[in-house]
Amino acid sequence: MKNIKISSFIFILIAIFLFINIIGYKLFYNNIQSLHEKNIEILFHKIKDPSADLLAKLIHNYEIEKSTLLQKHKIVRTYLNKHDLNVSLNEIYQKINEGYQNKPYNIYITDKNLTIQNTTYKADQEFNLGFAKKSFEKHKSQNIIGCSFPIREIRTSNFLSYTDSYIAKNSDERAAILQVSYTYKNMGSELSNIEKLMQQYTIIKHMNAYSFGQEDFTYDMMLKDDPDYQHDNIEMTSIQKKARQLSGKLHGNDLTVENFIKEGTHYQRLYMSTQSPISKDLKIVYTLLLNDNTYHTHINRLNLFMLFSIILGIVGIFIIAKVRNKEIMLSDQDTFVQSAMHEIKTPLSIITLNNELRELEQGADTYSEEINNALKALHNSYRSMSFIMTKDQFGYEIETLNLSQIVKQRIEYFQTIAAMNDKKIIFDIDSHYMVDISLIELSRLIDNSLYNAIKYSAAGSDIKVVLSNNILSFHNEGEAIENTEKVFHKYFRENKTVGGYGLGLSIVKDIAKKYDINIKLESDTNDGTTFTYSFPTVKKV
Repeated sequence: MKNIKISSFIFILIAIFLFINIIGYKLFYNNIQSLHEKNIEILFHKIKDPSADLLAKLIHNYEIEKSTLLQKHKIVRTYLNKHDLNVSLNEIYQKINEGYQNKPYNIYITDKNLTIQNTTYKADQEFNLGFAKKSFEKHKSQNIIGCSFPIREIRTSNFLSYTDSYIAKNSDERAAILQVSYTYKNMGSELSNIEKLMQQYTIIKHMNAYSFGQEDFTYDMMLKDDPDYQHDNIEMTSIQKKARQLSGKLHGNDLTVENFIKEGTHYQRLYMSTQSPISKDLKIVYTLLLNDNTYHTHINRLNLFMLFSIILGIVGIFIIAKVRNKEIMLSDQDTFVQSAMHEIKTPLSIITLNNELRELEQGADTYSEEINNALKALHNSYRSMSFIMTKDQFGYEIETLNLSQIVKQRIEYFQTIAAMNDKKIIFDIDSHYMVDISLIELSRLIDNSLYNAIKYSAAGSDIKVVLSNNILSFHNEGEAIENTEKVFHKYFRENKTVGGYGLGLSIVKDIAKKYDINIKLESDTNDGTTFTYSFPTVKKV
């Protein structure tokens, strides 16, 4: 477990995050889609079922009233055979409605172009019946009076049935069409209830029911008023074509769904075909048009969230890759330092021992002093490498130490190293303070600061060490440090022309952080570089 890098754990977490997001996305998407489909199907049947009940009642009434309506048609036709087609229809109108309080029967007479010219229902004056010509021709060839299933009249919301037959005048067997209509009573309340139900659902745009009789004539029973609906020959022809296409597509009671986009709005149209339970000659196709934008908005939000998650994951992986590379580099450097430490240890011990023996036998001289100074520098580097490799493995004993005494000892140790590099350490220690810290860690902090000052100061310059109260500072003259933050990072060396491993100041920062010692770094080309350490807990002697 120790060999597993932090980046590996983070990478695993990101992978788990992406996996959970993908699974979650599929679950949420399927749930939203399934719930949407169920709600739409429920809504369709909630509207369709009362509509089917209404149509069933209409067809039942149609079966009852059909024979009477055909009889009324024959009466009107007999009357017109004796009169001009432009005759006032009031007399015959009163006759066929005799005994009916609400006068449910109306008469329509077209010209040879099938445009209504004479009628008792003035709202349909000039209305063209060309869309029904095929049915009129069929009824003529069969020598029957046609009679339609109930049709909704948009203007009044009433349901009507129409008869039709050609009437001959002036030897023209197809001069005009005669129609007699019957208005069904007591159907307004059922239709009103359906419309109120549909008003509760703002997503409903249209609800239609198309009926098909034996004559293949299409009747549009619009169950929700549409302000754009055009009750004319063109619209009726379009409805017939659309309804026939639907009838050809649909079989049985299966619900068919069609999705499309129009002018940036998502729509869903549902179709269902049923056989009338009352009349085997009647097939009904129900259609429901819904505004589907809300559903697609939810899906788009889910897709955006998923896209954001994937982008976040990719960015995370990219960052982890960078961190991983850095970890590998640091690991390689740690391995190198560890190997170097082992390689240095034995030769360093041998050189130190032999130099001491030489001094015992022959006495100290210039050469032995040079060797001793070089060994001190090597020992300082070795102790830094050893410290950074073992600092997490050992607990250093905290002692109450005389700060000024330790500083003087370490200055004395490094004086010869400074002299060897044509530099001099001067110090100003005006009082004594006691500080709670381990001797090894305090020595590392002072040694690394001194050694760093010696390495990076200009030849012939002085390194100044000042201890005042609990403030310890190291000043040297040389090139300014440009990156005062990064210089404390492990293995970072701003000046690569000077040898080293980049460990000294990272050790200083770790020790300072451990003992809550504040570090202040000031560096300028003209004024030099100053490291200042403020010790928080000191005891004056």
